[in-house]
Amino acid sequence: MGSVAAGLLLGYFVVPDSWMEWTEPVLVAVLCILLFFVGITLGMDGTVIENFKKVSWRIMIFPMASIAGTLAAAALVSFFLPITLRESMAVGAGFGWYTLAPVVLSDYSAQLSAVSFVHNVLRELVGIILIPTVAARIGHIECTSLPGAGAMDVCLPIVEKATSPNIAVYSFVTGVTMTIMVPVLVPFFVGL
Repeated sequence: MGSVAAGLLLGYFVVPDSWMEWTEPVLVAVLCILLFFVGITLGMDGTVIENFKKVSWRIMIFPMASIAGTLAAAALVSFFLPITLRESMAVGAGFGWYTLAPVVLSDYSAQLSAVSFVHNVLRELVGIILIPTVAARIGHIECTSLPGAGAMDVCLPIVEKATSPNIAVYSFVTGVTMTIMVPVLVPFFVGL
């Protein structure tokens, strides 16, 4: 939380606009290095592949439950927001992918695109903050659904640290599955 706050303050008050062109390549490079070391940790554990084989196709239950829960919550929230059910479902179907879902929705509505961006950024940010707490108090597998699509990249090291290398596999599969579903479900709900 402190890192995000420090970044916001530095970005707003200190860092010149000319640095914007460098932030994305640096972020991607650092994220790749981070994921590389998570992969090394998973590989050194030695039980990840065995556990993945043991669970097999049943591992898909967790991302499907996360998708169903997200869409059910989006449907429920539509009764309290000034947007339609299908618009709420389209926003929810962004699953935390804040760079794609708003772009897909921008052709439909600039307002809905902005709502989608904020929703997806907050989902990942709340995931980053709550993963350790949910892992400790509710359950390890349950924390993998918090960040949505971010469970496979940005939040994977947090899940691995808060749980175990075996749960990191669930996190990765959940993130990949949700990422694959974003370009399918967002246009589907907007097109209804």
